[in-house]
Amino acid sequence: MSQRISNTSKAVYSSKTYTSTTTATTTTDPLSSPYSISLSKYSHIPSFSTATKDYLNRLREQLHYYAVVEIRSQKFLITKNDLVVTHRLRDVDVGDEIKLNRVTELGSKDYTIKGQPLVSEAFYSVKATVVEQPKGPFIEIFKKKRRNRHKKRVTHKQTYTVLRISEVEVNKLN
Repeated sequence: MSQRISNTSKAVYSSKTYTSTTTATTTTDPLSSPYSISLSKYSHIPSFSTATKDYLNRLREQLHYYAVVEIRSQKFLITKNDLVVTHRLRDVDVGDEIKLNRVTELGSKDYTIKGQPLVSEAFYSVKATVVEQPKGPFIEIFKKKRRNRHKKRVTHKQTYTVLRISEVEVNKLN
């Protein structure tokens, strides 16, 4: 049941080609697949440094937080109880509560945590409620090609989704 992984890598360079030779020796359970190598039994649980935990706790001590959230490829700076008007979200109905998980930055007046490109989901909890899904104003687009007697008139109303940010919290890490 013990598992030992030893990787040695040796690269040979020549004027025309690049050749790399890698050898890996593993000792695993004979019943398991020869291709499955798990380094840790608990690799799915993220481990953070003490400095990261310290900075996150300093951010938690602040009175107000903000988050920069990406919704349908648009970035919004949000705080609690904000209204966000975004392009139509198709899979939600009025009254639904959604969790926003694409946060690029968390911060307050004094501290900021930036993601590379996103902040880890263990750090925060951002929730929003769908308030309404209205249509925008009537837009008319007129296209014309001169000297060809070609005229085209296109009209439409853009659809939107209005979200009320109900929660912006910074989680405590143990």
